[in-house]
Amino acid sequence: MIKMNRDFEKYQVSLKILLERDKKFLFLRNTKDDHLDLPGGRIDNIEGDIPLEKILIREVKEELGSKVKYKIGKPIAAHYRKSANRKVPVFVIVYEGKYISGSIKLSPEHSSYFWASVDDRLKRSDFCDMEEYQAFKRFLGE
Repeated sequence: MIKMNRDFEKYQVSLKILLERDKKFLFLRNTKDDHLDLPGGRIDNIEGDIPLEKILIREVKEELGSKVKYKIGKPIAAHYRKSANRKVPVFVIVYEGKYISGSIKLSPEHSSYFWASVDDRLKRSDFCDMEEYQAFKRFLGE
């Protein structure tokens, strides 16, 4: 029998995309806590009947602007994100994505962005928590 930790009885679900361009991946920098983030965001309460990919498209448009063109792939990773400024943890599902074209226009949620290769060393301090950091390390093959 699995024992549930009471802290995880309530959580939010977030959909993110790991956009790849020329063997580099797009990372955003959060305005609030300066941690790394991916384009995407939480599913709204009213989106229960909307396909996940449509929700992800909405979130990416909000965070990167309407000029960015990309192709969504399959889900490639999942992890919890716990942060001090959230009352409940967020369960994150990450989709693979292929950047096609368009200029990025960040929302106020992010201060900057950069493209990182697998060879670039991402630091633990760049991420919200250890779970998220380890998920990226596994995916990027470090």
